[in-house]
Amino acid sequence: MYYKSDVSSDLMSFEWLEQIEFACPYLDNIIRNPKVALVKEEDVVKIEKAKKITVDSVKDLSKHTHFIEEIDEEKNEIKPSKILITRNEETYNTYENRFIYTLVANLLRFIIKKEDSFENFEIKEDKTLEYIASTDTGTDRINVQLKIGSKEIPKGSNEKDLAKEIKNIRERIKKIRDYIIGWRRSEFLESLDRLHVSFVVPPIRKTNMILKNPNFQVAMKLWDFLQTYEEKDKGDSTEGLDSEGDNILKGILDDAFLMNFFVLDSISASKREQKEKISQYAMIMITQQIKRVVSLLLNSGIKISEEEIFSIIASEIKKEKSKILIGSADVKNKFKSAIDEYLEKTKGY
Repeated sequence: MYYKSDVSSDLMSFEWLEQIEFACPYLDNIIRNPKVALVKEEDVVKIEKAKKITVDSVKDLSKHTHFIEEIDEEKNEIKPSKILITRNEETYNTYENRFIYTLVANLLRFIIKKEDSFENFEIKEDKTLEYIASTDTGTDRINVQLKIGSKEIPKGSNEKDLAKEIKNIRERIKKIRDYIIGWRRSEFLESLDRLHVSFVVPPIRKTNMILKNPNFQVAMKLWDFLQTYEEKDKGDSTEGLDSEGDNILKGILDDAFLMNFFVLDSISASKREQKEKISQYAMIMITQQIKRVVSLLLNSGIKISEEEIFSIIASEIKKEKSKILIGSADVKNKFKSAIDEYLEKTKGY
């Protein structure tokens, strides 16, 4: 036995959209006012290109005396050919900034994936049940293959409401994407692009800024949410549910297989023979169905007494007998009415 379900529409949650919308203003604050770090760069250049001599320059020259070209002992001066220069430069290449750089890239990929999922979105709740079995009767090998499918019937008003909701969702997604495109064009992220910085990988280091800055706190929550959401998305699937181990449901299908075989075996050119076989199989079906129902109720924890079962069976027998008696009376009355009408017409002849 195999069960497959393909479900969408109202079962979809838009929590991810609300989380991203909430975080966008905080990310915008970070990207508009990025934190920079001062980086001290050192380089050895020709003396003609050195604009400023610092204490570090003199210390380095004392260690590398081969840079000294001339020494004027009278004036107590030296002339180097090369010298170390230092300069302080601002950079966006910090761990926290690379964290935001990675988060924005992940967010863009996530939004594009969601946009694609809404391109051909349709409301549906399709289900398929397949059952395959075989048995040996002693004289014949019997095989059965059953496939049952159901599709939800679209409802006019629901379809309109859903279309309106999807349009609203698309507009909200577009607004988020506009945010991201604006961020990607900022000096902050473009400079990190030019530096070809590497993405950060989880787990994220809890630096002081990430822990204490309100904007980074929200960014961290969004990071965790996206990570959890994608992991859940990979693990959860409504594509198929293997119900091979569900013995209760499979047992019900086994009974259906038995009844289908009874139908197949009862088909006969002789109506009398067919009636005899159906009568024999009916007794087996009664026994099998009572056994199955009682087993099902007991396994489900529902208590039922023998008296209650007998009462139900007796009630159904009474109803069926009543239908047969009513049916016979109707036929007799119709026949009598037709005869009376015929006799009335023949009185004149």
